[in-house]
Amino acid sequence: MKRKIEATPTLSLKTETGSMAVSTPEATALDLVRYVKACGGLGNVATVLAELSERIDPAQLFEAAQIDGERAVAQRLGYLLDVALATDKAAALASWLSGHRLCTWRLRPTRRSRAPQRR
Repeated sequence: MKRKIEATPTLSLKTETGSMAVSTPEATALDLVRYVKACGGLGNVATVLAELSERIDPAQLFEAAQIDGERAVAQRLGYLLDVALATDKAAALASWLSGHRLCTWRLRPTRRSRAPQRR
C-alpha cells in the first residue's frame, strides 16, 4: 500500500453520479513505475507512459516527485520518459533529482540486491 496516499496530488473528475478525486497524470506516472509488477510488467508501464506523457505537465511532475520523495521511482520514471522521447518531462525529474544524492537503481525492482551504488 502507498505510504503517502493523502499527499498524492489529485484532480476532481465529474461522473454521472457526482465527482470523484483521481490522481493527476503526474502522480499516476510515478505510481505506475512504483508498482510495475502490479501493472503487468515494464512493457505495459512503458506503453501507458508513452500515451500518458502527452498529458504530463513538467512543473507538476517536479512537484509530484517532490511530494513523493522516492529517488528510485523518479530516476526510473525519468529514464522511461527519456526513452519515450518526452525529454522535457524527464528534464523536470532531472531538475528535482539534482538536489539529491544519486544512486544506481535497477530498472526492474523485482529482485532484492545489495545496497545501491552511490555516485
